[in-house]
Amino acid sequence: MNISINCKQQMKDFTCLVTGAESGLGYAAARGLAREGATVVMVCDNKKRARKARVKLIEESQNPDIDLVLVDWFSQEDIKAKAQEILHNYRSVHLLLNLAEAYFPIRKLTANGKERNFAYNVLAPYLFTNELSSLLMAADGARVLNLTYESHRLGAINFNDPGLKYNFSIRDAQRQVALARLSWTYELNRRLSGTGIDVHAFSTGAHHPATIQQVPRFLHWAVKMATRFWERTSEESISALLRLSLSDDYERLSGKYLFKGQIVKSSPITYNIAFNQQLWDTCATNTNSTIVAYREIQEMLLS
Repeated sequence: MNISINCKQQMKDFTCLVTGAESGLGYAAARGLAREGATVVMVCDNKKRARKARVKLIEESQNPDIDLVLVDWFSQEDIKAKAQEILHNYRSVHLLLNLAEAYFPIRKLTANGKERNFAYNVLAPYLFTNELSSLLMAADGARVLNLTYESHRLGAINFNDPGLKYNFSIRDAQRQVALARLSWTYELNRRLSGTGIDVHAFSTGAHHPATIQQVPRFLHWAVKMATRFWERTSEESISALLRLSLSDDYERLSGKYLFKGQIVKSSPITYNIAFNQQLWDTCATNTNSTIVAYREIQEMLLS
């Protein structure tokens, strides 16, 4: 796929982090960025698949500047450790694509005692992004993009029971994740106001359960059919994602929700600041995170 994008600076100076880059949307995004000449850091949790994907990515893009960081998204300790590794190895991050996702139809807890869907899809990107905040601020106009879905309109968040201990279903878990990712995006944008970092949430418009783990055997055919459907729509999705990632058209439009590349209104609850703050506080509590003073970090970097 060839695209023409008006970039702020030469792409060879860009460092782009793509989570979930070993397959699907993440791999396609990483490939598009690599073809534009950026340094791409693949942040993946599937060791075997990620290493194969990196070799393939270098071959397809003819770009040797493809790095790989392996992380266990279920382990908050490992997320922090790998974030520190990235902080040590790179001076700045111009683009962070939070694309890693996985859904689990059977309710189980992580070693940190968190329900897996909420841990993998909400707590992990929240923690990872916060840990890398200084690198984002070190770039000249960084951008953070968070994947979500239109199903957020049907979602709800039980702040007393985000792990859905008493009323679990994979449908409700997915909808909660979609809503939480959007709510977190808006609150992150509010907290980053004045730092020069753009934050957006986006939906490709596709419904793909390709990342669903431990699906019962009798449903495997449905997963395969849905995956094929998503693959047919991926070129359009990737073009829209790359435009959002790199185009100056979205500069100073931070805090938007884009559906199939178009800015649209999200559900009314996502514009409730108190709701978004409560989601943020829930994530902070469940990751034992301190409240990040973004503007203080920026002042330190500028001093």
